[in-house]
Amino acid sequence: MFRTMSGSKANYHYLTLFVISEFNEWRVLLQGPDTVIQGTRQFSEENARRHALDVARSYIHDQKHEDLPEPAPDWVPCTGDNWLVWR
Repeated sequence: MFRTMSGSKANYHYLTLFVISEFNEWRVLLQGPDTVIQGTRQFSEENARRHALDVARSYIHDQKHEDLPEPAPDWVPCTGDNWLVWR
């Protein structure tokens, strides 16, 4: 089943961070080249955005061992061309 996303997204270096509203929770997804990371569900958009940034920083610095600057992400609403597939 396909449905458009309701939420926001931001770029953080080579990762795209998604914070998606689903009923009364927020899903956190990170997508990059050859990488998809699912964060834990959050109960507010602010917490979900913070969690997405924490996961992205951890992945880039701890897992990839890259020392990249930490830009402030520019969150924008998801558009009609952003899709999720749920089974």
